[in-house]
Amino acid sequence: MRGAEEFTFEPPSSSHQHVFETPLPSAVYGLDFRARMTVHWRLDLTTGARHNVPRSAAINDIVRRARDVTERAMLVHHAPLQHQLGDELSAERQVEGTHVWARAEGVELSVDEADLDMARKHIELLQTTTVRQAERDAERAEIKYLRDEVLTDLSTATIWWLYRNGYQVEQAVALSQHLGELVRIASQRGDGHWADTLVSSFESALPRLSDGHRQDLRLHLAKALGIYGGASVATEFAEQVGLPHQNGTKPLP
Repeated sequence: MRGAEEFTFEPPSSSHQHVFETPLPSAVYGLDFRARMTVHWRLDLTTGARHNVPRSAAINDIVRRARDVTERAMLVHHAPLQHQLGDELSAERQVEGTHVWARAEGVELSVDEADLDMARKHIELLQTTTVRQAERDAERAEIKYLRDEVLTDLSTATIWWLYRNGYQVEQAVALSQHLGELVRIASQRGDGHWADTLVSSFESALPRLSDGHRQDLRLHLAKALGIYGGASVATEFAEQVGLPHQNGTKPLP
């Protein structure tokens, strides 16, 4: 019985090769991987296509394929990414529109230690931002719940207080005046920000929206405001309702 190694695929022999080093972008702008590899290419004169500089065509195609992999990855994932990149680039492919076939082997991926530290700090910042945003969203949801569902009238407010405080009826009666005052205050929305009023109006018309769809609604409103009202209006809306924006210019991609 023949060994498994007898069936190992051998790629077509390449008539040319070149050791090449290049930075490759990561998911964070300004933080790059360092790549070193041997680019192999051969010419297929039967295709009818031609390229004046086959080596450049091969290297450019390999770099493009590599960028497609690395630009979605974080620097902290460079170890497994090296194997993913090696797997991707080992497949020989025809460079589109040319008679050149290219592949790469011996892929080595490394990162600068200072860049790696910055990447870790970036991840920590993203985590902190995510937690803070979640806290703000929870706070807004609680405020909206109290304003739109609890403090709508004295009866609802009283029942809510009873449920939250062990059904202490006598104390609820004693607090009825204060609860009534809270209901009155909660109903005064004339001095609210226009962005909150806009969102509340839409959500009142669509009361069964999920949390994810509520976020989508804000995104669509911000886009519309950016188109018809300009960047400043869209940015003000984004900041008021907690949407991310970029340097006060375009709140959304």
